[in-house]
Amino acid sequence: MPRRTENQVPGAPAPFAKLCIAIPARLASTRLPEKPLALIGGRTMIARVAERAMELARACEEAGLVRRATVLVATDDERIAHEARSVGAHAFFTDPELVSGTDRVHAAVVQLHEDERPGTDDLVVNVQGDEPFFSVSDVTALVADMARHPQAPLGTLAFRRTSLAQFLTPSVVKVVVDASGNALLFSRAPIPWPRALLGAGGLDWLSAVAVGGGQIETDFLHHLGVYAFRGPALEAFARALEPSDLERREGLEQLRALEAGWRIRVVRAEHEPLGIDTVEDLERAREKVAPQN
Repeated sequence: MPRRTENQVPGAPAPFAKLCIAIPARLASTRLPEKPLALIGGRTMIARVAERAMELARACEEAGLVRRATVLVATDDERIAHEARSVGAHAFFTDPELVSGTDRVHAAVVQLHEDERPGTDDLVVNVQGDEPFFSVSDVTALVADMARHPQAPLGTLAFRRTSLAQFLTPSVVKVVVDASGNALLFSRAPIPWPRALLGAGGLDWLSAVAVGGGQIETDFLHHLGVYAFRGPALEAFARALEPSDLERREGLEQLRALEAGWRIRVVRAEHEPLGIDTVEDLERAREKVAPQN
């Protein structure tokens, strides 16, 4: 039986032997060119993400959830690789034509030395390269949840929101979960539909939005793009599962797994995310780290 470490959470399951925290970071970005190299407080975005991932690795080890954690960046540019290595992360080059972030993560993970490569009972966590302030505690909670649910091949995070404007925004991906915390559906569409608030048929909700959209609130779960794959699940996703009909329709890779019948754990995040997709997002990030006068 694995020995419990001094700082392991009481009652926690036996730890994973290996945890790989992988960050896909392509140079190209439609809305924000060379996004991973954008400066935030004098440091590149990818360096900040990789450094936070190193912090996550230490937190999972100290909590006794994993015995050994590794951080890597999957990239297509030497400058990004240099920034990742500058904070102690591995960097591996992957094909920029790969379809999804998960495919890029898999292509990087298989380049790890055999001693560090995740095995059957290990975990790979995919964190986004444009989330320099991601919550270490929330992702640690996801790792702990995957340890408590050994039959789940995949897990992710979601944050509760109430804004109607975000609920109706296609770039804010929604998720609906069952009573056990497993995903039922992900969509860019507004789900679950609040019939009592916005009506049942046609486009009658438009009048409600026009009259008082700024004041109307509705609970929903905003899916955050953090994934925790068991080793075999990552391999199957990248090599065996074909892109599904739902995935093509919505442009959401997690639907490939859901449509194949996978159980996806959804852990509630406690901290609001600050992803960087636009120039405005980048300015907010810079304001967040700017010295206070």
